[in-house]
Amino acid sequence: MSIAIITGGSRGLGKNMARHLAAHGTDVLITYHVNLAEAEKAT
Repeated sequence: MSIAIITGGSRGLGKNMARHLAAHGTDVLITYHVNLAEAEKAT
């Protein structure tokens, strides 16, 4: 089992990396600084 923590996962490169890892079977935890709505969309 792989787990990744992605900082800045609500947009841009962080969001793309989180989606890529999740699509390949990794459990992903994202963090965000400001935009809760974008962070919720990333799931």
